[in-house]
Amino acid sequence: MKFIKIMLIFCLGAVAGLCGGGYLGYHVGSTNQAIKYAPAAGMVPVQEERRPVRETTPQAPADAPGKPATAEPAVSQMPVTEPVAAAPETPVAEQATAPEVAPAATGGVEEFIITPNDTSQIMWVGYKEVATVQMSMEGGFANFEGKLTVEDNDPAKSFVEVLVDMKSIFSSNSILTTVLKSEAFFKTSEFPQARFASTKIEPADNGYVITGNFTMKGVTQGVQFPAVIERRDTGVFAKAEFKVDRKMWDVGYDNYEDSLILKDVVISFEILAEPAA
Repeated sequence: MKFIKIMLIFCLGAVAGLCGGGYLGYHVGSTNQAIKYAPAAGMVPVQEERRPVRETTPQAPADAPGKPATAEPAVSQMPVTEPVAAAPETPVAEQATAPEVAPAATGGVEEFIITPNDTSQIMWVGYKEVATVQMSMEGGFANFEGKLTVEDNDPAKSFVEVLVDMKSIFSSNSILTTVLKSEAFFKTSEFPQARFASTKIEPADNGYVITGNFTMKGVTQGVQFPAVIERRDTGVFAKAEFKVDRKMWDVGYDNYEDSLILKDVVISFEILAEPAA
């Protein structure tokens, strides 16, 4: 009788453990399906970066009352691959006339600062395949900064640069976050910063197409993706969602813990660039 009780407890424990393990194995990932509908970013040759021409109106000396000297734009410390001459881009979407952007109060050059705020965020979704089921792992970056320069309120003359603190990466799982910071993925100890610099912003269907250079883990690739850009009273708002092949930047394994890791990662952002003080 005692033996039967022991066997019964053992079997019940095994079943409970199996069910619990299966539940955790399934629910450690979620079922975000953005990978199915997010457009793929176009891969283009590395582009020559042409910053907008700044105003040539003489500026007052720094010590003039109420006329502080304009600070020079910050220069990224991230090593960037030597740019090459611009080449024809791979179209991302059919191009058409973009929605009209509200005019600025004045012409000339305007500067907007990009920082994390109540509106701005940069997020990602990665995927693994478990027993033929695609599971998603989600996260983002807590710290980033940048500058948007707009000339004559014309997106085609605008330039945006964003620097991302790779050490600020986060996810819904602390173990995953540690793995992502490791040498096999982003190797944040050696490459603590990623950089995107635009080279062209063009009208397209339902918004714009942004082309630029993206440097991550010491590798620079030319990318092109669709985005929505709006002029608001509080600044310039932009949002986008697209997928990239992480292997183009030598990021991550093909397999991890018997799971197939998909190459496509969905990147999304919402940015409200606020007027520079």
